[in-house]
Amino acid sequence: MKKMILTGVLMALSAAGAVKVGVLLPLSGPSSVSGQAARNGYLLALDEINKAGGVLGKPLELEFADDGSAPAKAVPEFVKLVTVEKVDFMAGGVSSATSIAISGPAKQYNTFMAWIGAAAVPVEDAFADHKYFFHYHPWSYYNFEAILDYFKHLRGTKKARNIAIAYEDGPFGSAGINDTIAAFKKAGFNVVMAEKFKTGSGNFGPLISKAKAAKPDILYWVGYDTDALPLATEAKQQNLNVGLIYGTPPSWPVGFEKNPLADNVAGLSLWLPSSPNAQSRAFVNAYRKKFGNVTEEYFAPLAYVNLKSLAAAINRAGSTDKDKVAGELARTNMPTPFGPLTFTKSNKTQYQGFKAGSWLSFQYLKDSRVPVFPLRFAKNTTVWAR
Repeated sequence: MKKMILTGVLMALSAAGAVKVGVLLPLSGPSSVSGQAARNGYLLALDEINKAGGVLGKPLELEFADDGSAPAKAVPEFVKLVTVEKVDFMAGGVSSATSIAISGPAKQYNTFMAWIGAAAVPVEDAFADHKYFFHYHPWSYYNFEAILDYFKHLRGTKKARNIAIAYEDGPFGSAGINDTIAAFKKAGFNVVMAEKFKTGSGNFGPLISKAKAAKPDILYWVGYDTDALPLATEAKQQNLNVGLIYGTPPSWPVGFEKNPLADNVAGLSLWLPSSPNAQSRAFVNAYRKKFGNVTEEYFAPLAYVNLKSLAAAINRAGSTDKDKVAGELARTNMPTPFGPLTFTKSNKTQYQGFKAGSWLSFQYLKDSRVPVFPLRFAKNTTVWAR
């Protein structure tokens, strides 16, 4: 018994002073596919970091919290991590709505945040004056830049000119929708419909009816994974005649690729496991070894890169001093599954990681996501349904 007590005391002493990172993710709710993928990425990175000696000479510790994809749950979970668990740094953050909700507490507690998602412009506005906010995911205007390039390609090759837009009514879908419409029109497209919907409702009958009457070449929708299947189902039932259905959910439903309704549906991704770069191949191999499968959700490697870069910056800083760590993280230049990670200014925030050049457009073809644009990365030409 004395030996057991002594062992426990020694373990407690060895853990004292260990760096703790709080990770706020949507492990349940509409964004849970992204959140669960990110959690696996963090766990894989944690294994590698600690096998390599940890952070500041001790094993790194993670404290996960579920924001439930809901602002009302995100705020108390964030505050608990900062004030009760006393984490040194915060990571995670997928949903724009939850990130906006925690912006007040983040500034109140002067929290160091390494954020992997939340791409809506109102999030950028909320954290524009926060000196410890590092944003890894491209902002929505970078995302749209990549989409617009693809649609211009389709206009040249498929004569696509008419676009119907369906967007969810939260910050993710609605923020900047007027700018999106204006940008499409400026680029020479006709926006024949712009209709909002409530994410997770599953009620797309009236929306698809309007789209059918508008006769678009492309149906472009902005929502979450829970919207993909009901929207595709309704489009099939109403025999919507479009050249392409293109969606931009942060993640897609688990097993969606096996459903015949997914055939030829297109979307946007920061990464696919078929990426040939060395860091991507290494990540895929390590992920398969740990979890027994391979994910296609880019939030897994994004979370992996997030934690690895943060841990490396803390080690270079030699302490948890936020200014020193921020200085080191700002100087990051590391190869990743997405290409090189560096931080530069965005329109409003000081530290922005990946930008427009990281995006791929893909299509669901033969039960998998196949890159179709940019052409230098394409494995197949776009299948046009008309």
